[in-house]
Amino acid sequence: MRPDQRFSPTPWLWRGLLALWFVVLWVGPDPRPLGAPEWAVDLASLLGLSEPAARAAAALVLRVGGLALLGALLMLAVGARHLGRAAAIAILLAPVLAVTALWANYGYFPIRPQIQIATVSAAMGALTGLALRRNLIAAVSVVVLTAGIFTWGTATGIDDELDAATRAVGLHLLAAADEVPDGDAGFVRLLEIAFRFAEDNSHNTDPVLLNRAAILALGVILGDERLADLARREFDESRIPEVEALRDRITAHGRPDWPRHFWVSAALTLLSDADRSITVGISKELMDATPGGSGFSFADLAADAAGNRFALAATQDAASARATQRRIMRGARIEDYLPDLHDLPEGLTLDQFQAEYGGLGGEGTRQVVAEINRRLATLSSPQARQE
Repeated sequence: MRPDQRFSPTPWLWRGLLALWFVVLWVGPDPRPLGAPEWAVDLASLLGLSEPAARAAAALVLRVGGLALLGALLMLAVGARHLGRAAAIAILLAPVLAVTALWANYGYFPIRPQIQIATVSAAMGALTGLALRRNLIAAVSVVVLTAGIFTWGTATGIDDELDAATRAVGLHLLAAADEVPDGDAGFVRLLEIAFRFAEDNSHNTDPVLLNRAAILALGVILGDERLADLARREFDESRIPEVEALRDRITAHGRPDWPRHFWVSAALTLLSDADRSITVGISKELMDATPGGSGFSFADLAADAAGNRFALAATQDAASARATQRRIMRGARIEDYLPDLHDLPEGLTLDQFQAEYGGLGGEGTRQVVAEINRRLATLSSPQARQE
């Protein structure tokens, strides 16, 4: 009997596990730097990486592991008959299955780097599954270990300490809602209230934690309460009316939508990562460019990028976190964090975006993005304006 035939009683078991794992990748939270297991972050830190970089590396390893397991299970699900031809098909099909899982999970078609990661990870997983077919014990061990690590690394959301701090900041913001003015002044006032609370409570403790809490609270209140779902925490739905009442009064440079872009992007940067935060914004703008949408907006993308930039600067390390707090306490201006974006192109249909700017990779798009980056580079950094 050939070694491959040892697996003949088990293809349906592997097929069931394959279907289950596809559902896990579909509905489960995408691995996030903030949710990466501390032991994985500590291991990555041994390579000389900063804490944020170590978290990003740990999250990437988890993503690769989850997608590779999908490929391995697909290969293990192949029957022993005509194995050579079936294995070749499985290796080709694994990347398609992985990209489909990401598409279902994200709610938008993955961008090129995500497709590349999914393709390589799933194909390598399929090849690993082919090698594991010769040993049932090894196959079961690898599957259980990989699934366990992935589940552990993605099921944490935010920890209890950050959740408690975020709720405290959120309640403090809502309690002060009556003193918050309308318009742009309200944007600035809420920023000051949140970060004064963070500064007051971060003495002799981690200022990064309190800044994260401030950003997440502002993300839920001024951005979208569904961010709580991404953090895998419950949101008190009885507070939605007062949250919406406050949110509807706030603008940035006279625009009611830019605060939402700014704070949702800032919160996503912490709950996911910087690249995915921007990718979500790009995907939304592309959907807006389709018939019936509001149109592709470079201004909205710039507001997303500004929120992303703020979150990174405010939580990079303890020194940056305290510098952000001090800068805001000395007097915040909306121009310090979000430039005026009114002159950037907006309302473009998909055809216009493609014809006039060459799409996402076009020369026109690159020129506008360069202008956005130039404006963001002029924003005050917390370190530059400590004095």
